[in-house]
Amino acid sequence: MKKIILLFVVCFICFNFANGQTDSSATTSGTDEAPNKAKGGATKFLLAGKATVSWTSANTTVTNPDGSTTTTRTNNFSPEALMLMPLVKINNKLFLDAQVEVDANPTGGGAAIKLNEMIIYYRFCPEASVFFGNFSPKYGIYMGVLDDFTNRYATNPIGMNRGPQTQTGIGVQGGVQAGYSKFNYQLYLSNGPQQVIDTTTMGNANLTGQLNYNNYQDNNRNKAVGGSIGFLPFSNSSLQMDVSGQYAAKTGADGTALDSIYPASSTSWAFDLNYYHVFSPVMVRVLAEYNQTTTQNYNYPFSTTDSSGHKSLVIPAFDNRLSGWFAGATVRPSGVESKFLSNLELGCRVGGYTPPKYTDAALANASPAVSPWGENSRTQTTVCLTYWFTWKTPLNFAYDVLTQKDAPTIKTFYTRLIFFF
Repeated sequence: MKKIILLFVVCFICFNFANGQTDSSATTSGTDEAPNKAKGGATKFLLAGKATVSWTSANTTVTNPDGSTTTTRTNNFSPEALMLMPLVKINNKLFLDAQVEVDANPTGGGAAIKLNEMIIYYRFCPEASVFFGNFSPKYGIYMGVLDDFTNRYATNPIGMNRGPQTQTGIGVQGGVQAGYSKFNYQLYLSNGPQQVIDTTTMGNANLTGQLNYNNYQDNNRNKAVGGSIGFLPFSNSSLQMDVSGQYAAKTGADGTALDSIYPASSTSWAFDLNYYHVFSPVMVRVLAEYNQTTTQNYNYPFSTTDSSGHKSLVIPAFDNRLSGWFAGATVRPSGVESKFLSNLELGCRVGGYTPPKYTDAALANASPAVSPWGENSRTQTTVCLTYWFTWKTPLNFAYDVLTQKDAPTIKTFYTRLIFFF
């Protein structure tokens, strides 16, 4: 306690001394600027954010061995998240951008606080900015552009949260005009993903081979290289097509016992398009993405030995390659005279997810299916009706059908309200 009080006193004295020095300098130097004064404008601070609440009603249908079906229903209201997004302008070239989110945690009965982004930007010319920190790379349209607000389908498309996510590193991004067309780009160097090696979970739910992007520190000396190139061919920027990807030469930790498994490299790439146009009086949007992640050295057959010398296979060999896709469109009669109708937007989306497969033919074609990580191939169909109270307050009503191979079919009615401030 004494150390804390002493530290406070020292800081207080230094603060007053600094103020005295500044005042004296201003008095004696006349019009001279004080040292370290911000150039290009004073510091400005903006705090934006959003709050999301939802209500879901889900029906899970299981097919019994005798051919009959059993359906269970769950209903849930949830304050999904509160996100704060402070933006600080130091001067005309230097900026700080951050995102802090409080997520509801129904399983734990409380809430979880997480840092989504914390980035420092330096804009050294109109076409390029350097950034450093914890950032979300531009990977596809869903992870790179969309969020809960621009998603427009209320529910998340399956297979879209598997590729590069928030990472820590350095990069450069910007845009270039090419006649009436435009290009935008992002190039970065990051710590990269870390491969999960699960030696504790037995059987089909083993997590070995998955990639973790939530690391703030690297587990090896290698870095991931990634980027995105976007092309906007029309002068009104109504169409954008992007190719993005990331390569990590090593995803495992240095000096580990399972070094023959850990050195696996990882390659991710995605292609997406985003199109909108007003066919008076209707506004149409089309979104689509395909992505794929492949982890090399993907044969993971290793076993554990108990005290009696008996060996048990932890996980069979599998091809660690996964892919996801979705395509959707929305229509909004924004040009009609009725205010109520002009605020309505109808959307439909389809998508799919293909997990890794076992290399053993018997396991790969087994029925019921057995699969790495306890996942099966899935398809998804979503219909969503949105009412826009304002441009930053959408109310979604969505119906989502998730079909899985040799697994229950889940039908969910979803209501969500987002308030931006």
